[in-house]
Amino acid sequence: MSFEKLTRRAVLRSTMFAGLGLALAACAPKEPAEEAPKAEEPATAVPAPKEAVTVRFMSRAGAVNIPTYEKVIKEKFETANPNIKVNVEPAPDGWTEKLLAQMVAGTAVDLFQAWGNIFYNWTERDLLLDCQPLVERDMSKAEIEDFNDFQWEGLMMKGVRVGMPKYINLMTITINKGMFEKYDVKPPPEDGDYDHDDYTNIMKSLTEAARSKGDEDVWAGWLPMWSWDRFWNHVHMFDGKVVDEKYGKKCMLGEEEAQAAFKWAYDMEWTWNYHAQPAQVEGQWFRNAMNPGFIMSAESGTYPINSDREFQEAGIKWDLRHVPKGPTGRRSVLGTTDAWSITKQTKHPDESWALLHFLSGPIFQLEAVVKQEGIIPVLKSLTTEFIQIVRDVQPTLNDVRLETISEILDWGYAEDGPWFCDTVAATEIIKPALEKVFTVGDAGPEYFIEVAKEVTAGQANCTP
Repeated sequence: MSFEKLTRRAVLRSTMFAGLGLALAACAPKEPAEEAPKAEEPATAVPAPKEAVTVRFMSRAGAVNIPTYEKVIKEKFETANPNIKVNVEPAPDGWTEKLLAQMVAGTAVDLFQAWGNIFYNWTERDLLLDCQPLVERDMSKAEIEDFNDFQWEGLMMKGVRVGMPKYINLMTITINKGMFEKYDVKPPPEDGDYDHDDYTNIMKSLTEAARSKGDEDVWAGWLPMWSWDRFWNHVHMFDGKVVDEKYGKKCMLGEEEAQAAFKWAYDMEWTWNYHAQPAQVEGQWFRNAMNPGFIMSAESGTYPINSDREFQEAGIKWDLRHVPKGPTGRRSVLGTTDAWSITKQTKHPDESWALLHFLSGPIFQLEAVVKQEGIIPVLKSLTTEFIQIVRDVQPTLNDVRLETISEILDWGYAEDGPWFCDTVAATEIIKPALEKVFTVGDAGPEYFIEVAKEVTAGQANCTP
């Protein structure tokens, strides 16, 4: 299942900007740790009440994967918890708006899947159950330490644990090895020992080689700096910040380090055009731009099985690389906070928590997330097994350096994104600015100096 389409941007915009109106309408790798839990361990059991209860679980896994969800839950969870029945409900179109209205009206499901900005907005509206007391009650230190820090800490928002991790998406450099070979250019080194200057020279060599052969409609790279989730890691790699501290009130995009990062990205796209401009790839995202041959590399998410199947169909020989290091040696990428959450209105908090605990545990992660969906599990103890399993499912992945995934997690440079005191207000200003500079190109990086002042002024009345 892929979440790499631009629909995620549309979701961000709709949930941030339309949420209040909807609410009013409704009212009117490391080696596996020795102490880590194993897949054979039984699911957490809840003391049986007099009558069985039904927990409603809204899933975005899709029609192909939901039957496996149902099978694993029935065989492994319901058997251990005979007092709990789980009803898996496919997420409908427009689920964010519909679920928000249902939560306000008190008719929502018990569990659902979402990610950072949605959790933030709904935590602000006090719509999510705080799982932290349940974690402290039921989870061991070994269990907690098996999660990756960026994701575990990222799911604590303004003092509320909004849910439990679902899967991990990491940003990597995907390369079309065939194109590098065609133009006789060495790809970035497998061990990641290169910086932004080295990367720029690689992109320059690819571009010049393509143009020398008369290939005018192919670009060396693609970097979606216009996307809220995808611009800030380069600011971090240049030792800059988006905001002064987590849930801070001062925007730092006008500072020297952030300006240097923006200038580099702007030059790559608009001055030198080594990175494709959105219009040059017909506004397509990642694989839809790479499959027809528009781009030779891209910084984007990592879904090994889906990517490999699509690239095989397109006749593309591909590979994964680390992003380059920044000027002082720092490296940073987005590590997503995709998770399952419990609605605060649930009438069955203990039963819902038992299911939530199970979904993030080793049994479900291995049987459903890894073996069925083929995506990165949330437990460090399963990372090595995940790589072997997806290679067994898709043998052509033996030619792809999936060890890049485990190294990112082991080296610890995946991060949760930046959060302002009032992220909604900040996003309303920064998002259009990113699009003005990197999608349209009618302003330069210095534009963010004034943007930063405006964002900071808009945070003045926010209470942390």
